[in-house]
Amino acid sequence: MKNAKKLVYVGIAMALVILTAGCVKESRKGYKEMQFSASCKSCEKLDGFVSPSQINDEIRKMVGKYKGVGEADNVAIQKSRGVVETYLRPDFIDGGDCPEIDSEKWAIDYSYKRKRPALHKGIDIPQPRGTPVRAIANGVVVGKFLNEFNRKGIEIILRHTPEQTGLPFWTYSQYTHLQEMPTLSIGTNVKMGDEIGKTANTGKMGRRVRRDALHFAVLYSKYPEWSNDGVVVTPKDGYFMDPNAFYRLDPPYESLSLAKLLGDQKWVPIPYMNADGILAPSDTKRIWPYVCK
Repeated sequence: MKNAKKLVYVGIAMALVILTAGCVKESRKGYKEMQFSASCKSCEKLDGFVSPSQINDEIRKMVGKYKGVGEADNVAIQKSRGVVETYLRPDFIDGGDCPEIDSEKWAIDYSYKRKRPALHKGIDIPQPRGTPVRAIANGVVVGKFLNEFNRKGIEIILRHTPEQTGLPFWTYSQYTHLQEMPTLSIGTNVKMGDEIGKTANTGKMGRRVRRDALHFAVLYSKYPEWSNDGVVVTPKDGYFMDPNAFYRLDPPYESLSLAKLLGDQKWVPIPYMNADGILAPSDTKRIWPYVCK
């Protein structure tokens, strides 16, 4: 009996060793890189989906997947792929009264908060807990994550084709700190203005308490391929975009070019939907992620 129990324990230990070896490896720079061999099964029939192995590791670092002493590498890649301050400002069409970005603006240096190299890869829009978050364009759900041990908290990601946004590339809108896991399944088609989640403050914060707000980010790529490895959504050869730039009608969209704009060119007319579902302007394909007055 003792020998049988011993064999069971040995078997369990060996299984754990094999599992760990398959999930974590030590990089040449001395930090752990999580390796996920299983892709998102419910994603596999969606347009553009490819295996995680077909996405370059640089893109995984861009979205901040790798932790530890590799954070400086992540930040360098993020800067090279669009996480640069542009100083764009929203100008809501027809004087719309819309929830606004607070001090947590695009691409600001978060190193003082995190005590390590870090950038803010989106914008924060405070709203009362439970306020519905809206899809900024027609699209499909390609990612949902609990992020239990991550500052992002509960997250949903939509993919938008060029036809759906009027932009010359594929875009991915990310919404985090949500109150609860959205009921929308991966693969669900959503219409612009559909509720996709509710505002809250989920996500690891240490001793501080985050105010209720939406963290809103946009990625883009000239390629339709993307992947979901169960932790992040990664567009092939993807870049981050200042979320304000998503609403521009004309190029440029790339951050370094946007940073060179002068004067009134920094103001971006922002379309939106009001509580009655009326769009401003009526023919827009893109709206602010909250209802406006």
